[in-house]
Amino acid sequence: MRVLARKDQLREVDRMDAWLYAVLRSALNDHYRKSGRFSRLIDAVALEAQSAVVADDPVEDMDVICECVKGLVTELRPTDAELIRRIDIDNDDRAAVAAELGLRPGTLNVRLHRARAALGDALLAHCGPCCRHGFDDCSCSPPGCEHPVEATDCQVEDTAS
Repeated sequence: MRVLARKDQLREVDRMDAWLYAVLRSALNDHYRKSGRFSRLIDAVALEAQSAVVADDPVEDMDVICECVKGLVTELRPTDAELIRRIDIDNDDRAAVAAELGLRPGTLNVRLHRARAALGDALLAHCGPCCRHGFDDCSCSPPGCEHPVEATDCQVEDTAS
C-alpha cells in the first residue's frame, strides 16, 4: 500500500531497489514503534490493575465537605450572600441572575469572585486551618457549630419563613 501511495516519490527508476528498501524500512519501523507503544500500554494497565486499592465502601474514602459553608453564607453582606446562594448553591444560570439584577456578565463575575473571597475569609475565621486550601476535606465540628472567638455560627437559617 505504501509503495503505491508513494510511487510519485521515486525519482530514479534504476534505483527502485533502494527506494523499495527505504519504504519497507520505514513501514517496519512504524510497525515496531506502534507495537512497542501498545505493549507498554498493556503493561501499564496490568501494573495499575495490580496496584489499585479497592475500598469496601467507597463512600467512606471520599473527602468530607465542610458543612459550615451554607451556614456562613448568612454572615456575609446580603448582596454577596444572595449571589452565592443563587449561583453556587441553587445553580441558577449566571446570565439569568445578571439580567435580573441589571448587571453585565463581567460585573456579575467580579461580584461573585469577591463574594466567594469573603466566604473563604469567613471559613478561615470560623473553621480555621482545615479550610485554608479549600473546604473539601473538613475536620471541623458538625453543622451548627459556634466559634467562640469569632462569634460566628454556621447554623443554617431558615429563609422560607
